[in-house]
Formats: sequence, structure tokens, C-alpha cells
Amino acid sequence: MRKLLSRTALAIAATGMLGLASVPAQAEDIVFMTGPAGGSWYPLGGAIKNILEEEVSGLSVTIRPGAGLINLKGVSGGKAHMGWSLVMSAVDGIAGNEPFEAPLKDICNLGSFYDNTMQITSTDQAVNSAADLKGKALVTLPRGNTTELGARAVLKSAGLTYDDMSKVNFASISDGVNMMKDGQVDAMMTITSVPNGSLLDLTNSRTVKFVPITDEQFASMKKQNAGWQRLTIKANSYPGQEQDVLVAGFPAHLILNCSSVSEETAYNITKALIKRGSGLSTIVKSLATLDAKKMAVDIGVPFHPGSIKAYKEAGAM
Repeated sequence: MRKLLSRTALAIAATGMLGLASVPAQAEDIVFMTGPAGGSWYPLGGAIKNILEEEVSGLSVTIRPGAGLINLKGVSGGKAHMGWSLVMSAVDGIAGNEPFEAPLKDICNLGSFYDNTMQITSTDQAVNSAADLKGKALVTLPRGNTTELGARAVLKSAGLTYDDMSKVNFASISDGVNMMKDGQVDAMMTITSVPNGSLLDLTNSRTVKFVPITDEQFASMKKQNAGWQRLTIKANSYPGQEQDVLVAGFPAHLILNCSSVSEETAYNITKALIKRGSGLSTIVKSLATLDAKKMAVDIGVPFHPGSIKAYKEAGAM
């Protein structure tokens, strides 16, 4: 990782003044890629920034917006030190599977945090599965986002493509919700936590249906990518959603650049999040039960050595 002295420290060093003990001897700045507006990753990124800067002496965190695939490429390419990722895309990236042109290097797992769920919402009550979306207007996240790839996977599982839609829009979750409110689109697909703030806004404004994924469609999605898992949107997660909805998704986890993040820094970051990660439940409710063992689950992405040290110290490995 790049070691960055604060301006104060540089000035002291340049003038030969005493008092270096009052500033961090090895101040570090890490770039953290989060997510798009309206999703969970962006506010979680801000909360994690606060935790790390309070818990790790001399550490400064710079937040950058991002998305699933962009974050993987950014961390691998050295444009960022840390980022949110979804397991499905991380496994594909390391293996060099589509949509990646070659295997990604320097991707290390920090830890798993919570499930991200494919949530298909429709204002058309006649839509009972993805197959019923044929001829409808759809909105999903911009191309290059894991959600957008997931949307294509769902449509493919139902024998559909974007060409079968009357219209397809690519927008942020918040913009997509506004399109749903205004009647510009009939359905939206997004992969995010449950409940999601933007979708709560939508369900408080419009009567929408959460569309299930059938067993046959899930089998097709699992064949496309082994990272998919069966998940359930529990009844009453949203206003008007009175029954469980069987869908699919995968864990969200934090990744580090294996080379630019030192073992010591990775250890300190992981230790801080073990200590205070459950406090992130103010943003994603399911994180209330986050602990070292849940973070240390093997998801097929190699852990950073510094994170391994922290988990062993916590008795989670």
C-alpha cells in the first residue's frame, strides 16, 4: 500500500522541527470502492470509513462510488485498495470467466457480510414469474454491474432476452424507483439487501408485486453460475408483501488488493470490523448478528493473510 505522510508530517520533516510523535508516523490512505446511489454499499462504505478511521491509527479512507464488476477490476488493477464485491462475480473474475476477458490478479477476501438478494418488483399484478415479463418495460442497473448480469441470467432462465422487452432502461436504484413510481416501466430488477431503503420507498408509494423465481428458473441460473444460492424475501419485509417470496442471490463481501494492502493494515482493518461490524445493522438489518465466524466463512476466494491473522486471533479459524 502507498504510505502517505500527512501535510503536517511533511512540514515537520522538512523543517527539522520536533514533535513527530504528535502525528502518525506512517499515515496511510486507502481508496475504498463502494456502490451506486440508492443501494446499500454506498452508505455502508461511509459507515465503514468512520469505523476504520476511528479504530486504526493513522488510517484515512477515501470513498469512491462503484459497482460489482467495476470494483473487482478497480481493486485488481490497483485503482483501489478495498471494495465491495458479490461472490458470484468474484469467483468469475478470479477464474477469468465471462464477462471478464482474463483472470483478475491480486483479489483477496477480507470477509463475508450479508446476503444480496435478487429482487424483482412489478407494478403489473399479472406478472407471476420472470416468463411473464415478456413485452414489459424493464429497468435494471447500468451495464457492467453485477445486478445487470443477474437480470440477464434471470431472463435467460425464462427463455427471454432484452430483445423480448418493450423497453429496457439502465439506471441507479433510486432512478429506477422513480421510473416505477411514474409508470415509465413495469418491472425492476436489482440485487441488494432486504429490506432496501429505495424499495421501501417504492412499496410505500405504489402497489407492487415481488416476483418469485421458480425452481426450474433457479436451476438454469445455478447452471449459468454456481455462485447463485436460494434465498427468501421473508413476509412483511416490505409494506404489502404478506407472503414469503422464494428468489435467489449470493453473499456480499469485502475484497482487498493482495499486494498493495500490507498484512498489518489488512489485520487492523479486519480486526476493527470484527469489533464493530454489527453496528452496521443501522443500514443493513441482518448485520446485527455479524461476527468473526460469519465473516470468516470460506466462499472460494482466498483470504488476505492479514485477515487470516485477525480471524485466528478471534477464534474463527
